[in-house]
Amino acid sequence: MDQLACRRCHVSAGRGNRLAVSLDSSAARKTAGELVSSIKHPVANMPNFGLAEEQITTLVNSILAGAQGRKTPVTAPVQVHFNTSGKKSVDIFSMKCGSCHRILSERSGALGTGDIGPNLSGILSENYPKTFRNSEVWNRANLKLWLKNPREIRPWARMQPVTLTEKELIELDSIITISSDPNM
Repeated sequence: MDQLACRRCHVSAGRGNRLAVSLDSSAARKTAGELVSSIKHPVANMPNFGLAEEQITTLVNSILAGAQGRKTPVTAPVQVHFNTSGKKSVDIFSMKCGSCHRILSERSGALGTGDIGPNLSGILSENYPKTFRNSEVWNRANLKLWLKNPREIRPWARMQPVTLTEKELIELDSIITISSDPNM
């Protein structure tokens, strides 16, 4: 669960972000076989981790154990938005980041089409892996430093600097920020 950073998007064992379906609720409604199938054949914008059978078994056991004995709160279902119009999105994430990265956001749903860079879902949350410099958390200040010059943070980084205006930074922040309200 932690290695794959599932909680960037899902709630599991009562912890995580509500960007996608709660794994606690899924464990209550689905069989282990259905959970296995969901991992092997992910829905749109869920990463295909390409896990071996043993890894999938471990992950499903983790999901089931985390949900055991939990009452899943009755909250509004997560709404995931997909662009079905065929038109490219004109948001700042899609324009400046989306050719290399993907993100699942509360405000705009699934954005980006790239698989070159990491999936950035939940990047400013406590559930995102601590992959900034020296295992630091990603926060607004660190993200701003990274965008200004990734190679200043990590000399061998392949990412080029991304120039954003203050208005674009504010828009990007509104896309990637996750609400702290569990009943959103």
